[in-house]
Amino acid sequence: MEKDFENAKTLVLATIRKIGLDPDTTRAPSESDAVASWTIKRGSASVLISVIRHDEQKATFLRIASPVVTLPAAAEAQASMMRRLLEMNAAGLANAAFGLIGDRVVAVSERPAAGLDAGEVEQMVMHLSAVADTFDDRFAKEFGAAKA
Repeated sequence: MEKDFENAKTLVLATIRKIGLDPDTTRAPSESDAVASWTIKRGSASVLISVIRHDEQKATFLRIASPVVTLPAAAEAQASMMRRLLEMNAAGLANAAFGLIGDRVVAVSERPAAGLDAGEVEQMVMHLSAVADTFDDRFAKEFGAAKA
């Protein structure tokens, strides 16, 4: 498990460098030594990349998340948006999904760190950030939602 945690962190650092950013300046604070996180900006999307060690599960996970929009105020717009999000999740977003944290729509991607390789980390970061960067504008326009 510790090996997976360290390997995932190394792969994330390499990906951040590969996209032209400095891992030291993108490092996010953590209150636990079981979590290592970085925040990057891709287009209009802020993306949180986290490596999380779950000791009770004896597993480590790579989780990438990005706030997309805040739910629109109108109940009808919220219902329409929720339907669209569920339809998109069911249609397949290729290793990404939409969810809610409070009143904020987020795009997320997560996988166990066991067997993780550099190509997977790069694909997850690039794809998730593209999903968030694309749909923040679309959802704002279509549903009157505020970009996150």
